Amino acid sequence: MGRLSGSSGRKPPPFLSPSASFSSSSYSKRSRPFRRYPSLPKPPLAPPAPHFAGRRRKKAPARLWMRMDRWGGCEVFMCDKAFVAERSGVHARELRVVGSLLSRFPSIQGREKAMVINLEFVRAIVTADEVLLLEPLAQEVIPFIDKLRHHFPLKSMEVDVSATQADNLDGKHAQTGAECELPFEFQVLELALEAVCLSFHSSLSDLNRHAVFVLDELTKNVSTRNLERLRSLKNSLTSLLAGVHKVRYEVEHLLDHNENMAQLHLSWKQTKNQQDQALLVSAAINSNFSSKTSLARPNPVINQAMGIATSAPLDTDGENLEMLLESYFRQLDGIRNRIVMVREYIVDTEDYINIQLDNQRNQLIQLHLALIIVSFGIAINTLIVASFAMNLPHNGDGNTTVGPFWAFVGATSSFCLLVVIVLFGYALRNRLFGN
Repeated sequence: MGRLSGSSGRKPPPFLSPSASFSSSSYSKRSRPFRRYPSLPKPPLAPPAPHFAGRRRKKAPARLWMRMDRWGGCEVFMCDKAFVAERSGVHARELRVVGSLLSRFPSIQGREKAMVINLEFVRAIVTADEVLLLEPLAQEVIPFIDKLRHHFPLKSMEVDVSATQADNLDGKHAQTGAECELPFEFQVLELALEAVCLSFHSSLSDLNRHAVFVLDELTKNVSTRNLERLRSLKNSLTSLLAGVHKVRYEVEHLLDHNENMAQLHLSWKQTKNQQDQALLVSAAINSNFSSKTSLARPNPVINQAMGIATSAPLDTDGENLEMLLESYFRQLDGIRNRIVMVREYIVDTEDYINIQLDNQRNQLIQLHLALIIVSFGIAINTLIVASFAMNLPHNGDGNTTVGPFWAFVGATSSFCLLVVIVLFGYALRNRLFGN
């Protein structure tokens, strides 16, 4: 009992597990040789399995937008792209056109329910009833907002809706003042093009005044400071010309493709969808009370109404839109021609300055040639003196000359002067000194 208690009270070594101690005791009873080995360290735990769940996309940051409807109502709010896409009916992917990365590429795109406008500082989404403008508090966007508020004054929505319903129920397209106006989306597009053209005009006027001052200073004094001013002026004109070219190309692209212009008729598409839904509802109601013969027979009244409703507004609005785009295309073309004229004026001034610099360079070359000829004559005389001076006898008296010294000096000087005269005559005969 004591031996058992002693063995039970003994603790196994720290490097042995309880199972190892038990096996050792059993092997000792059987009188078999057993050697204890230290237990190996446990292997490290396997890393957890990677979780392949999709990464959470960062939520798009909210930006400042302004909404203005056709009745003059205006509000400013912060929202993200998802809210704007849901409200305007434009896919969120297409909203990158009005973002900061692609804002340098002007575009006017028509979609099913909206028109995306990206013209310089005007980045907006226009529907048939409202316009959503990005970054309305920017300094260059404020004049465009003032134009919108002045063009769409605040008025009652009920009066406009009742007048529209009365015109639709009447069905007669009379040439009245209200009907001759452009649709809402075309008016916003016109205001955007007008604001962009005015911005180009003001920028060009400022650059023109600055160009006159810089070129006058440059003609008076060709200095590094004036040349740096001229370089910055040419860079500004180049960037302005590039912006005008981009907007002009976009307008020209719309004029060349009628399908793209047809996509901009948002009001007509909205009216057509409403009429189609009304016709479907009326056809579904009439189908419950009509016979099979009446269903098989087409309704000329409905077809005629659909033809009038779908063809006439498209033709009139298409002509108005084409005239609108042509007028602003001419304005952009005129701005481009003015920029080219200013650049030609700069080029002419640079040519004049280069002529002056060439003239001064020619004068310096003539002076350099004259100095070279004189230096060549003096070098000949110096060579003769250096060659024969040490061979002349001298008794140490400075007042006494020995031999034909002065005759030799006079002969060599005369020879050198003759060489200089011959070289000058050759240069004058070949017009190396100019006229």
